[in-house]
Amino acid sequence: MSSDKDIPTSDGKEIINPDGSSISEIEPENHELKEIEGYHISKDTIPSFKKILVTDDGKDISNKALNYAVSLSNSTGAELHILRILKDVEKFGDVSLEGSHEMSQMDNQDYHRKIKGEVIDAMEEKIKKCQEAGCKNKVSYKFLTGNVVDEIVNEIDNNNYDLVVMLTSHIDSWFSSLFSDVRKIISSISKPVLIIQ
Repeated sequence: MSSDKDIPTSDGKEIINPDGSSISEIEPENHELKEIEGYHISKDTIPSFKKILVTDDGKDISNKALNYAVSLSNSTGAELHILRILKDVEKFGDVSLEGSHEMSQMDNQDYHRKIKGEVIDAMEEKIKKCQEAGCKNKVSYKFLTGNVVDEIVNEIDNNNYDLVVMLTSHIDSWFSSLFSDVRKIISSISKPVLIIQ
């Protein structure tokens, strides 16, 4: 037989345990949850991609990252920008730049440039393969010289990329990953990064 002291004195909210006993439900404190910008799901926070940067070191394995970038470009309509940093310029063979200047009929100045060289030809061949593989959007490339980490970070900081796609080798320990170029780049930028292993 139950007495009045067995009846919950709350507003009637109780939790029934599997054994039939009950306990009063504890009301959460009245704190308002503040939504942090970007942490809620809505049309306004879903990212859109217009410019994707993919890094390339000239080796065949870099094509793995480029394949992902092409897929993302096709599904989002984003332009692809391929960036290669030339650390040792003298190792890349002869590169020549030719230019000419003409005046058109409307007094506008037209500049014509022609760049030749193995490294340029290889990049243009890579872009051609992207198009043959079904890349639907604009693909451009840029060569920079200098420190890999510094040049990639500067390129990302100075241009309005929506996503960066980079390749890294399999990281087998936290210690080795701590000093990798990819980790240094990620810690220096505020853009989203897709890392391909």
